[in-house]
Amino acid sequence: MSPQSLDNNSDKNDKNDKNLNEKPTTTTPSHSQITSTSSSMTTRTTTSSARNMADRKATTAAILNTPSLEDGAPWYKKFMLSYLDGLLSLGAARPLTPIDLGGPSEQDKAKNTFDSVKEIYDSQARGKKSVKSALWRGFGPANFFLALGLYFVSAGLLFLPVLILNDLVEYFQTNQASKTVVDPWLEVAALFFVPVAVTVLQAQSNVIMSHAAVYVRTAVSLLIYDKILRVSASGRSKTSTGAIVNMMSNDTTQLQRFIQFSSFVMVAPVQVGASLFLIYKQVGVATFAGLGFLVLLAPVNVFIFMFVGKYRRATLKESDARVRLVNEILAGVRIIKFYAWERPFREQVEELRERELHNLTMLAYISAVGFSMIMLSAPIILPIIVFAVYIGVSDEPLTASKAFTTVALFNIMRFPFAFMPMGFLQYIQAKISLGRLDFLMGLEELEDYVEIGSDAAEVAAADEGVEVEIVDGTFKWVKDPDAAAADAGEDADDEDKSKGGAVVKPDGGVDGDDVEVDVPLVGDASPRNVLEGVALKLERGKLYGVVG
Repeated sequence: MSPQSLDNNSDKNDKNDKNLNEKPTTTTPSHSQITSTSSSMTTRTTTSSARNMADRKATTAAILNTPSLEDGAPWYKKFMLSYLDGLLSLGAARPLTPIDLGGPSEQDKAKNTFDSVKEIYDSQARGKKSVKSALWRGFGPANFFLALGLYFVSAGLLFLPVLILNDLVEYFQTNQASKTVVDPWLEVAALFFVPVAVTVLQAQSNVIMSHAAVYVRTAVSLLIYDKILRVSASGRSKTSTGAIVNMMSNDTTQLQRFIQFSSFVMVAPVQVGASLFLIYKQVGVATFAGLGFLVLLAPVNVFIFMFVGKYRRATLKESDARVRLVNEILAGVRIIKFYAWERPFREQVEELRERELHNLTMLAYISAVGFSMIMLSAPIILPIIVFAVYIGVSDEPLTASKAFTTVALFNIMRFPFAFMPMGFLQYIQAKISLGRLDFLMGLEELEDYVEIGSDAAEVAAADEGVEVEIVDGTFKWVKDPDAAAADAGEDADDEDKSKGGAVVKPDGGVDGDDVEVDVPLVGDASPRNVLEGVALKLERGKLYGVVG
C-alpha cells in the first residue's frame, strides 16, 4: 500500500471521528417566542370565532330576508299544501339547507308574536293578569275555532265510509235484492274521495294548530326572558335559576304539545260517543256490555291522572333544585377546586338526580302500564265482549254486514279512545306549566327609583360642568313594609276572587288553604331607609372611583 493511500485513509478516519463526536444541536425557544406563539394561537382562535359568528349572523339575516314559502303561495296551493312539492323534490335530490326552507311566516316571527301578547298582558287589570288569557286573545279565538271546526268535519266524515260499507255489504249479501241509498258505483267512488277529503281537512287543521303551537312557545319564551330582566331583588328571592331554565325549556314544550293535542282531545269524546251509538244500532243491547267495560276503566283513568300529576310536580321540583345547584357549582367552581369540595358537591347533585330519576321512572311506568297496556288494549277487547254478549242474548244471527260495520266502528274508536287519556295528560301538564308561568309573571318588578325634582333643569342650566348631582338623596333596597303588605293583601284578595282561593305555588302545586304574601326583605324592626341625606356631585370629564 502506498504512502498516499495511507494518508487518505487517515484523513477519512479523522473526519468520521469528528462527525461522531458532534452532537445534534437544538434551539430552545425563548419566552418571547412562546408568548408570541400563544398570542398568535389566541388571535387565530378569536378570529375564527368572530368569523363563525359573522357567518351565523349572515345566514340568519339571509333566512329572514328570504320570502316565506307559505305566505307567497296562492290559496289553492295552501289548501292542498302543494307549495311544498318543490321543496320535497329538492330534498330528494340533495340535503336541504336553511336557505332552501325559506323564511318564517309573518305570524311565526318572534317580534310580531311577542308584541301582540305583551300588549294584551300589560293591558289586563292588576291581580287578574293571566298568561293563558293573553295567549288566547293574542292568537285569536277565530283561528282556533276554525281549526277545531275543520277537525270536527273531518271526524264526522270518517263515519261515512263505514255507513257506505254497511250498505254495500247488505247489497251483495242479499244478492242485490236490497236497494242501496244511492247508486252502488257512486258509493264505491265515495269510498275513495271521502278519505281524501278527510286527509285534506285534517291537514289544514294541523297547520293552524302548528302555527298556534309555535306562537305559544315563542310568546312564552320571550315573556319569560323579558320578565327576568325586570324582576326585582325581592322577586328573585322567590324563584331560582333552575326554575327559570325549566320554564324556558320544559314548560314551553308542554304548552306546545298540548296545543297540538287540543283539537284531538276535544273531538275524541264526540267520536267515541258517535261510535257507541252506531254500534248500538248494529248489535243492540250488547253495546251496554262494552259500555260497562268502559265505565269500569273510569276509576283506572282517575288513578292514572292523579299519579301523573303528582309525579309531574315532584319531577319539576327536583329538576329545579338540581339545575339551581349545578349553576351555583359552576359559578363557584374555583372555590370548590381550592378547597377540594368536589366530592360533597357531587354527592349532592347525585342525590337530587336520583330523586328526579325516581320520579321520572314512576311517571314512565304509570304512562306505560296505564296508557299502553290498558288504554290501547281496551278497543281490542271491546269487540270480543260485544260479539260474545250479542251471540248469547240475541236470537238474530251475526251477519257479515253487522260484523264488518261493528269492527270498522271499533277501529274508528280505537285511536280516539287510546289518545284521549294522553291528551288529558298533556292538559294536566300544561295547567301546571301555566301556574308556574303565572307565578313568575306576578313577581315584583323593578320600579323607577330615581325621582327627578322640579328644579333639576334649573340646576343643570346653572352648572353645566356637573354631570351627576344628588341633593339630600334617600336610598333603600325594597319598598316600605307597610306598602308591601298592603299590595300582598290586595293581590291575595284578587287571587281569591278570581280562582276561588287557590294560590299557585312556585313548584306548580295548588293549595286552597294556604295564603302566600310578599314578605319584604326589610322587616318592620329594621329602618326603612338604608341611606339618607346623601349629597354627591360628579363633574364632567373627571374619573371617579367607588371604594368600599
